[in-house]
Amino acid sequence: MEKKQIISYFTNRYTLNKEQQLYLAIHAKRYQTVLSWLADKQFNRVLDIGPSYLSELLQNHLQKPITLMGFDAEESVGGHLPSLEILSHNHFIRQNLNDWATDAQSPKYDLIICGEILEHLYSAPQKLFQNLYKSLNTGGFLILQTPNAVALRKRISLLIGINPFEMPRENQKNPGHYREYTPNELRNLARANGFCIQKLILDEYFEYPSWQSKVYRNVKSLIPANLRSGITIILQKK
Repeated sequence: MEKKQIISYFTNRYTLNKEQQLYLAIHAKRYQTVLSWLADKQFNRVLDIGPSYLSELLQNHLQKPITLMGFDAEESVGGHLPSLEILSHNHFIRQNLNDWATDAQSPKYDLIICGEILEHLYSAPQKLFQNLYKSLNTGGFLILQTPNAVALRKRISLLIGINPFEMPRENQKNPGHYREYTPNELRNLARANGFCIQKLILDEYFEYPSWQSKVYRNVKSLIPANLRSGITIILQKK
């Protein structure tokens, strides 16, 4: 499913406010990245952490209910979820990821998607990676997406005296980004916690409406991969 098809699907199905329209426009290419990898694959048990537009796309692709994990409060709608309807059509686990703890009795999945979650957590990243590993069946896959802390656009902002990282928000259920990570940090975290790295995608897929963002996307072939703004890492539990 291409970016334009994704946007058209949601704008035709839902009445989106300006915040929701903006979020969808920014992230549609990121969703396309996930769906492209999934195109010829099927999984029995799927966990999507952080309900979003992608949750509905995953359900449609797999043609079966999936498990969702995250907040179910109104803050979950925000810009990244068009409606709470998706929560009632799938098994939902209400969970603050900072407090998530798994054990031998915890459910196991064949595919886990953790898109744009890691940077919102104040807990140690090792804890998340350990829980994700324990939650996968042997041979299962994890797709993790997160912004690149050392992206070129952020380096340029720092050079001209602008902090590229937002202030913590007052809303504790949607506090913004506590800590962003680099591609090398994610590689090291993955290997240290038992994962095999299957694929690393570094791309300018955040399509902000600013002219600067358009410039970055137009010249992305000239930007070293490690300095592109979006990270998608696909890991497997062997």
